[in-house]
Amino acid sequence: MDAKAESIVHYRGERYVVDDGEVLLDALLRRGANAAHSCGKGSCHTCVLRLESGAVSHDKPIDAALLDSGHVLPCVARVRGEVRLAPPELERLSIGAEILSRRELGGGVFEIGLAPLKAMEYSGGQHVQVVREDGLSRSYSIASLPDDDFLFRIHVRRVAGGAMSEWLCDRAAIGERVNLFAPQGECRYRCDMSGRSLLLLATGSGAGAMRAVARDALASGHRGAIVLYHGVRDARDLYLHDALVDLAREHASFRYVPCLSGAHAADWPDPVFAGRVTAAAFGPGTDLASTEVFLCGLPAMVEDARCLAVGAGALRSRIHADPFDPGGLVTPRDSEKIARIAADPALWEALEQGPRLKRVLETFYERVYVDERLSPFFEGLPREAVIDKQYAFLADLFSGKREYFGMKPYNAHHWMVISDDLFDYRESLFEWALRRHDVPEPMIRRWAALHERFRAEIVKPVARGLIIDGKEQPLRTHQVDRLDIDSVCDGCGEEIPAGRPVRYQFRLGTLHCEHCAGLAVA
Repeated sequence: MDAKAESIVHYRGERYVVDDGEVLLDALLRRGANAAHSCGKGSCHTCVLRLESGAVSHDKPIDAALLDSGHVLPCVARVRGEVRLAPPELERLSIGAEILSRRELGGGVFEIGLAPLKAMEYSGGQHVQVVREDGLSRSYSIASLPDDDFLFRIHVRRVAGGAMSEWLCDRAAIGERVNLFAPQGECRYRCDMSGRSLLLLATGSGAGAMRAVARDALASGHRGAIVLYHGVRDARDLYLHDALVDLAREHASFRYVPCLSGAHAADWPDPVFAGRVTAAAFGPGTDLASTEVFLCGLPAMVEDARCLAVGAGALRSRIHADPFDPGGLVTPRDSEKIARIAADPALWEALEQGPRLKRVLETFYERVYVDERLSPFFEGLPREAVIDKQYAFLADLFSGKREYFGMKPYNAHHWMVISDDLFDYRESLFEWALRRHDVPEPMIRRWAALHERFRAEIVKPVARGLIIDGKEQPLRTHQVDRLDIDSVCDGCGEEIPAGRPVRYQFRLGTLHCEHCAGLAVA
């Protein structure tokens, strides 16, 4: 049997076994626990629980105040050994607040004014988690600035059947109490941005957060140009149109561009861009090398805008995104994305139709295999095999041959826990390798935008299973078994007689004897 001790969670009088490599939330839900959850990424704090005893580690940095209060985030937490969990003590975690105002702004969007019962630091554009008395919670972007008054405001679109939005917009009583988790997010203005242009894109109620960022910048004496694009389908959804027109009239450095993607854009009396917000903001020849980019709205818009911004030369460190989180883990769309990617003859020619691509990959992976942050992902994998697979995938896309039948980005990375920061770090090294081989800068931008297209398939807070025929399989890391035939250990090279226990590693396809695998045999 496996010598490693079982990981056990005690919660609300029940005992739950945690599989190796499984996060706490998955272990609880898979065995029927009544555990609140939403984003699955450690962002919304819906799943937070109190740690009574035992040790827990997290897959991503967690707010120090939450840890100091004795709480954990089960969706990104792992346990070794035995722990006891209990429902959260919200009074220790959050800030109480009262609902003091509500008004409809148009297009089904309401402005909700909240008064915290103690001091709370925040910036316009950040998001705050609103928790109802029964534990229901949702995250909303902040649409006001600290200097406005003692209230801070969120913009909420009433969604038919939306438990929180209908309650906030229709039924919540003025004076009713809610709890707030501390504001989070980098979608906010900083004074060190003062000399650069600001490009702000919003869809739907994201306009409130982007207007707050623009107001913050203007109040701080921002020296660069500021352009805010608000994209909606119907004109009635331009719920901040008059306020943004007034802001543009008051400040020469601020420009507002309403974008209507519906069929009746021509009927709008004021100047408007007829089309999607991304088409308006990223026209031919756009250069964002010295621009801070802010994105707030539908995940599809944020994903597209990220790719276009990178392709236009924006530094990833200057792209500040806050997509509306639908909750749960992302459904991979890499097959769909690959089908839409056109061949790039100019880039393929710049890569000498293959030889320069191979040299770039050799330089890149030579660095990766000694890099402290990236090398652990490649332990046990022959470098040449990795290079050959990456070459086949990229050459297929650039040349348009469509002869590649290997793993697509999600399945190739399904077991890896990768943060946005680590993704950006990997891309910075890749661009370093491209410049080492004198790939022209316009081609580097196009290549970087292609990599960016697959961020959603690669970045995730937890390891996941392979997707086969459209269905996600249970995550398999290793299996302990007994052999029916003689074999050889991939660790020590010694023979493993039939009937002896072995550990098979699915990711690497390796077999280890009981000694190398650390197995104890009864």
